[in-house]
Amino acid sequence: MPSNMFSRRDFMRGVGAGALAGSAVVRSASALAAPGSLFQHGVASGDPLTDRVIIWTRVTPTRPGTVAVLWEVALDAAFARIIRRGRVLTGADIDYTVKADVLGLPANARLHYRFRADGQLSPAGRTRTLPAGAIDQIKLAVLSCSNFPAGYFNVYAEVAKLNDLHAAVHLGDYIYEYSRTGYASQDAAALGRVSEPADEIITLDDYRTRHAQYRTDVDLQAMHAALPVIAVWDDHEITNDTWREGAENHTEGVEGAFTDRRAAAIRAYHEWMPTRLPDPARPDRIYRSFRFGNLLSLHMLDTRVIGRDQQMDYANYFGASGFDTARFTADLTDPNRTLLGAEQNDWLGLQLAQSDTTWDMLGQQVLMARMNIPAPLVLG
Repeated sequence: MPSNMFSRRDFMRGVGAGALAGSAVVRSASALAAPGSLFQHGVASGDPLTDRVIIWTRVTPTRPGTVAVLWEVALDAAFARIIRRGRVLTGADIDYTVKADVLGLPANARLHYRFRADGQLSPAGRTRTLPAGAIDQIKLAVLSCSNFPAGYFNVYAEVAKLNDLHAAVHLGDYIYEYSRTGYASQDAAALGRVSEPADEIITLDDYRTRHAQYRTDVDLQAMHAALPVIAVWDDHEITNDTWREGAENHTEGVEGAFTDRRAAAIRAYHEWMPTRLPDPARPDRIYRSFRFGNLLSLHMLDTRVIGRDQQMDYANYFGASGFDTARFTADLTDPNRTLLGAEQNDWLGLQLAQSDTTWDMLGQQVLMARMNIPAPLVLG
């Protein structure tokens, strides 16, 4: 939600004068949620621009109903120089998640933020706005494919240690949808990383529960608390090999309507991720651009949900007489097939045509490389 300045008197009334004393600053200095805290899932920031950034947390409710959450953004870790503060209401309808779109910030600023609810302070997070004007370099961490039961998120821990990053870019598969016995789960019990819920996730409650489990990971919390994240989904945020009208890992009818499953997954994603919706009326429209001064324009693309035609299955081209090269070639070169969809393709074309930065980068999920022969034809 767009934010306004919240008066210091109102903030003090909500948290109590002692909450902002030095001892409270020390208690909230850790980037990780303390046991028993209302803020069990840590804090995060994302989608930075030159003058604004999204800050995020979740309140673990102790009672039903609406919870008022106060937030503040400062220029220093001690919160002695607070430049923005505000108030957000959250409740069960958004799974007690909290987002504030903090406006009116200085460009290329290193900032600190925290939340307060029911007399408790959240962990403190660090974030950064994008630079404006002439700059010499940008440093980004690029991440993808983080499957909780497959192993520890060591890379997140390493990213959290780096102090010279402008942002982290997550290209998708932030969560995986499989059951406890699904893909890459053979070591999950030994690692203490058994998936919740137990079954493959399909409903809104399922997706919320899976996101919540990922957010308990200490390395994930540390990474999100250390810098802003610019993220986009791939397929596993919904289900394997998602395309515009279905997915490989979805059985229509038995698992409900794919459109319902996709809507639930997208809703949970935006609740649990520090994203800014380009169009709140169209939550499936996640493609957007970020400008890093005169050096780089980063265009984050959706190659799964809104435009992708069903991917070709090489097995469908084998028959009694072998591989049907003519039919395969015709389908492969069909000009009507699309990955981005017409609307997103036109948007990207306009972004590239109007760009005046030295570099344009595509943040997307498709590997690009020379391929002499598709691997499935070789491996069988």
